[in-house]
Amino acid sequence: MKALIIIGSTRPVRVGDQIAGVVDRIMRERGVDTEVVDLRELNLPLLDEPKAAATGQYAHDHTRNWAATVNDADAVVVVTPQYNGGYPAGLKNAVDYLYNEWKGKPGAIISYGGHGGGKAYDQLVQVLSFVGLQLDPEGVKLSLARDAYGDNGTLTDAEVAISAQADEIAALADRVRAAMP
Repeated sequence: MKALIIIGSTRPVRVGDQIAGVVDRIMRERGVDTEVVDLRELNLPLLDEPKAAATGQYAHDHTRNWAATVNDADAVVVVTPQYNGGYPAGLKNAVDYLYNEWKGKPGAIISYGGHGGGKAYDQLVQVLSFVGLQLDPEGVKLSLARDAYGDNGTLTDAEVAISAQADEIAALADRVRAAMP
């Protein structure tokens, strides 16, 4: 059984990869096998499939590979920032490439931002619920203090930055593990 952890930010300077690293560690400590997928490395072009995702008829290798990655997962955890009151376009693009691969899987959202990324969280709930991910009703909204960032724009210590909410992530990991087949 494997949970896919998706890093939803593709920006050159970001903290999503740092947060996903902590989430990965906590989930593994809670007995969940994980695979981290970085959308920046996945590098999907803007949706370029000629047929609707619901058909499952994919023309491009990048789509077939992405579909296999999601299909092979038993659960999905999305780590997303909030940008301008919403979640990143690259994350929406990655979701839109697929349809049936999301259906029926347990899922969770971990949003982050200065105030926890609640708007991004709420928007993503609508989209992921529509494609059939069975979302954890609580999720986690990480509030990151301004002084948690270094001069280079990344977190000086991701473990410390989210330590106040580490128990929430552990509880989420337990709920995801319990929901997995």
